[in-house]
Amino acid sequence: MTAHYLLSLILIFSIGGCLPRQAKFSPVGAEEQLPTDQIWADWPSEWMTFRPAEYDKDANKEGTLLLLSKDGFSLQTITLTKRPVGNDFKHTQKKLTPGMLPQEAAEIVLDNVKATPQVVDLQIIENGPAIVAGAPGFKLTYTYREKSGLTRQATLYGTLDRDTLVTLSYDAVKRHYFQKDLATFEKAKDSLRWKS
Repeated sequence: MTAHYLLSLILIFSIGGCLPRQAKFSPVGAEEQLPTDQIWADWPSEWMTFRPAEYDKDANKEGTLLLLSKDGFSLQTITLTKRPVGNDFKHTQKKLTPGMLPQEAAEIVLDNVKATPQVVDLQIIENGPAIVAGAPGFKLTYTYREKSGLTRQATLYGTLDRDTLVTLSYDAVKRHYFQKDLATFEKAKDSLRWKS
């Protein structure tokens, strides 16, 4: 009788939406849009998406909403993040402030990347202005070596809009994957938009 009662409670809570969102891995287009999704893009078909669990502390600290990959997250990853301006970064003590210029925000984001323990020999290729989801923003392009010796390249777009830092980044193995999927990433970036 206790097992039947427990199963009934689980069913009631799951139907009522009281259970936290679980991590979900699915093909592009197969995932449901959540009420918390305020920004979206036309994601590349044939890619897989990963939504972190609602209670994932690292994902919440970084503001990670969605990750996408075609051949595996260790080869190439597109990441969408959204964090309130006042939230702490994982690897830097520097903080964003409301009204900050995009290039000032870019320097803080870059400082967070530089302080990431896995990043070695960071080389900045580009640090300049960009339009992101219709708002003034920034674009960072850089290469780095992982501690394992693998060289990677990344492009990161960001904007401070609605008291929120939104970033869309593409990180891939430099030798083969970065150039191969860069146009796909840029197309997704160009379609980035607020839903409201």
